Amino acid sequence: MGVRFSNSVVQLFGTVVFVRQNYAALLHRFGKYDKILRPGLNIKIPFVDEVAYTHDLREQSIEVSSQVAITKDNVALHIDAILFIQIVDPYKASYGVEKVRSAIINLAQTTMRSEIGKLTLDKTFEERETLNHHIVNTVGSEVEVWGINCLRYEIRDIEPPANIKKSMILQAESERQKRADILKSEGERQASINVAEGQKASKSLRAEGAAEATIQVAKSSANALKSIGSAIDDKRGRIAASFMIADHYIQSYGGLGRKNNTLLVDTSPINVAKNITAAFDILNRSLEKKSDAIKKELTQ
Repeated sequence: MGVRFSNSVVQLFGTVVFVRQNYAALLHRFGKYDKILRPGLNIKIPFVDEVAYTHDLREQSIEVSSQVAITKDNVALHIDAILFIQIVDPYKASYGVEKVRSAIINLAQTTMRSEIGKLTLDKTFEERETLNHHIVNTVGSEVEVWGINCLRYEIRDIEPPANIKKSMILQAESERQKRADILKSEGERQASINVAEGQKASKSLRAEGAAEATIQVAKSSANALKSIGSAIDDKRGRIAASFMIADHYIQSYGGLGRKNNTLLVDTSPINVAKNITAAFDILNRSLEKKSDAIKKELTQ
């Protein structure tokens, strides 16, 4: 008899059976199911008992090969996926269905085609997670009677026809260009706003500077007039003011001859002296009126 090896059990001299961890072996006695051999050491009767089935109780992945599915809008898609299962009842998995893996693959393929037929092409890509969930629920309810738990279903690839794929690439490129144009226009808009705000702030600052300069000039002129008024109140100040008026008059009169203009002026020195004297008289009368007004206020 000797020793017989397999992936899940080791049989020693037809009497001792070692079952590996996370595996289950079904024992037949006289060709009829007798019991499930659990991991570890098990005893069987030679020539009477036989290990008929062995099952891996760990989570397993089953590749669902590429298949053609027609969407609701009549687009043929090539889809492949992976189904994850776990055997929870070795007895049902052995006697409930023949060739359990093939049965699961066929069920997953037909369920996939049925679910794809309910969706349009765009929805197929957008709702992949929902599609996986529906397939898991549908397949899981069917394989439960086989003692199998359907854990999850993952679509690996969806391949549309060449013309549809080209259209999708062009659409995606158009969307990217659209987003780029929107971002560019937003940037230009923000730049224009910043420039306008800068110009506005610059004009406001220039206006404030001009107003401040005008105020300073006015203050300087007022201070100068106050100083002149204070100086004119004094006799020496009036003499100095008279001298300044005469000096400015003579400078202005001399400057007329240096300009390319045709003017009719009084060139008589006597008339010039008269004009200066008249200016002095006007200044003296204004000072006398101011002095009389001050005396009147004091007498009241």
